[in-house]
Amino acid sequence: MNKTFSRLVSPLTATGRLALGCSLLLPLLAACGGGAEQVCTERREPYQVSRDNPLLRVPDGMSQPNRSEALAIPETKPAGRAASTSCLDEPPSYFRASGANARSPEEVVASWAQAWANREADAVVALYSSAFTAPTDSAGSAAWLEQRREQVATGPVPDSVVEALRVEPEGSDRRIVTFVQKFGTNSLRKELTLVRESGSWRIVAEKVAEVK
Repeated sequence: MNKTFSRLVSPLTATGRLALGCSLLLPLLAACGGGAEQVCTERREPYQVSRDNPLLRVPDGMSQPNRSEALAIPETKPAGRAASTSCLDEPPSYFRASGANARSPEEVVASWAQAWANREADAVVALYSSAFTAPTDSAGSAAWLEQRREQVATGPVPDSVVEALRVEPEGSDRRIVTFVQKFGTNSLRKELTLVRESGSWRIVAEKVAEVK
């Protein structure tokens, strides 16, 4: 049969062979379909499995939720100032304000340290009193403050927060403030003398001693 089929097909052109193949396959395709309507089965997607899960069971002693009514949110009453315990009504006075208007010795030191960490040389120098006395006799106060201005602008940057801050009163308008200022791994113990000047506190003297 194969030899007979080959002798019949070989003389045909490519188009003729294609037509002959189609005519032979059509009866086979018709037999497979059988003329019956194709039936599609529904696939079980993973998300459809949840339909078969049982409903959540309410524990004994608890009532079933009422799904027919909207959730009622109770009204809140504004708390009075006396009931405020978790938040501060005002920030502590030693938090940084405008440098030239520091209201307490703690605030002066906080502003001084923060401005130095931000390389704000003018803000640092503005916190010194007009009566500031240089810690060394080799340079006058004006020259020393210019050196401090250059140090803040180009020198090592300290931490923005000082440590071990202590304030000791020395009269009504004078305070001695001691603390530790860190420059990376190096620490310096400093002492600033502050005086009340025109309603604000200003640095009138400064001492430095290395922490051992």
